[in-house]
Amino acid sequence: MSSLLNSIGDFFLEKALAAESRRAGLARDSLQLSFGDVEFLRSGNSRSGDLSEALILLHGAAADKTSWLRFAQHLKSGLPLIIPDLPGHGKSVSDIKLDYGIQSQVARLKEFLAALGIKRAHLIGNSMGGAIAIHAAATSPALVSSLVLIDTAGVEVSPSWLRQQVEMAGINPMLEERDASDYRAMMRIGMEAPPYIPGIMVSALAREFAGRSALNRKIAEDIAQDLEQTEHLSKIIAPALILWGAMDKVLHLDNAEFLHQRIAKSRTIVMEKVGHVPMVEAPKEVAVACSEFFRDVVQ
Repeated sequence: MSSLLNSIGDFFLEKALAAESRRAGLARDSLQLSFGDVEFLRSGNSRSGDLSEALILLHGAAADKTSWLRFAQHLKSGLPLIIPDLPGHGKSVSDIKLDYGIQSQVARLKEFLAALGIKRAHLIGNSMGGAIAIHAAATSPALVSSLVLIDTAGVEVSPSWLRQQVEMAGINPMLEERDASDYRAMMRIGMEAPPYIPGIMVSALAREFAGRSALNRKIAEDIAQDLEQTEHLSKIIAPALILWGAMDKVLHLDNAEFLHQRIAKSRTIVMEKVGHVPMVEAPKEVAVACSEFFRDVVQ
């Protein structure tokens, strides 16, 4: 019976995500690259005409491209939209032997963009995805035309609630999920106001997450080796929007002001009653802020 319920949960989760993708006008695609396959979502206008300039959404560690689905429904940039599963995540290559550090992921991102013919990228990154975006903007300024950094990793001027918990307990509760109860606890850490998800789908998400535990730990270890991006901030010449949830338990709000001071052409928005993943918690509000930003920066 449990096997049947699991299959039903997996089925409904897949159907729900497919429906969200359709509502956002996105279709699945994939590319085979030197390091393995990358699966991604793309908007209809990314398949016709010039793809030399595009908007790329980069999710956080242990997340995937579906983090952006509801946000994408409200985003209005006029740009072709590309949302990859970063290597090690989702349905992209998940070889535990690969290095998943920030510099390695930036190199893979650049190969991915080149394969699509993208010469000017507007990057939106959350958490780990933000650290990747920072490194790409600093080291490839001709490629990155603008940045949106949403509760981004890469700098730490004040310890977060999560950092303090890890130091006290010696374990990371974001990597300890075994069942649906653990998964809901992780959601409450990551989000101040998690969206409603039916129990059968939470169970499906929890099973998938638990099945990737060894890989997620490897990714966390690799990221820790070169996560710090402070030295690169002054090299960024692209205009940047820094957006942060005031209730973020994963990365402290103080980091937002630090980024603003170090990135020359930046502005900051703080969202009240929102946690670490604003594009999931308040997708319409975040999309409106990003749309207004792109009206100013996209020529």
